[in-house]
Amino acid sequence: MPFGAVGCAVGGWGFVSRLCEVPFTKLETVGNDFVLVDRAVVGECNWEQLALEVCERRYSVGSDGLCVIWREGEEIHLRFFNPDGTEDFCGNGLRCAAWYAFRQGWTGREFSIFQLGKVVDMIVDPAGRVRAVMPPASYDPGEIPTQFDGEMLDVSVQGVVGTALTTGSAHFVTFTDELPDDEEFLRLGSAIEKDPVFPERVSVMWIQPIGERELRMRIWERGVGETLGCGTGATASASVWFRKMGLSGKVNLISKGGILEIEMDGWDQPISVECDPEEMFTGSALVSEKAMGSRSLACG
Repeated sequence: MPFGAVGCAVGGWGFVSRLCEVPFTKLETVGNDFVLVDRAVVGECNWEQLALEVCERRYSVGSDGLCVIWREGEEIHLRFFNPDGTEDFCGNGLRCAAWYAFRQGWTGREFSIFQLGKVVDMIVDPAGRVRAVMPPASYDPGEIPTQFDGEMLDVSVQGVVGTALTTGSAHFVTFTDELPDDEEFLRLGSAIEKDPVFPERVSVMWIQPIGERELRMRIWERGVGETLGCGTGATASASVWFRKMGLSGKVNLISKGGILEIEMDGWDQPISVECDPEEMFTGSALVSEKAMGSRSLACG
């Protein structure tokens, strides 16, 4: 696909002498929206800069993150970048990417995706629902990582008692009788995310149990802020809940964006997550030469 070039001022970037067109697909599930690009189409870009630009709402496409997908032989690979340019593992982004790969005819209904050193098994059912079987949650402080000695179970951070773990991305899960109001949510979400006990920052999940098998959540994602859904956060919250309650089986995590159905045989077992990804639209985003990296020659 050809790349065009123009000169103008764009958002917070100031005057940009040349802008390049990057084709993308916009995908969404449970309120999480993503810009997905095919590396075979756009080439090897400066992904961190590209995420900074295309994820910016109002000035560009706007999204909760950038998904970069490609094939290597029979394998499907994915990289995910937060809107601040940091690379991360993203469960909902993973399932959206799986749906895209299947719709492109790259795979059958059962396949695997490689992301950040993990291999995740995927199933797309005839109705288009995507199920991912995620690795078990880890409470190991070295994997999260934290500066804490031992597991962070019911530990106070910024005056909030919670548990730290990773489900591919780091989370601090706290249970509450009522979800926080906006002022408390914004203040504490940012403070906990950046607390020195988490050297790579952390996402914060506020969980309100409304039944043994239903949990309501409010989500603060590191590098993003509030989001309507978070797959790794939902699985982390389910693991902590199952560990506290001695449960197994299914639980629904209800966020502002919708419901994720999660199933596991125990808190330390693989985690099955189902959702319904949708394609919102396709298009071409205008980005700077800096974002295109080695592909900048294609801008002129």
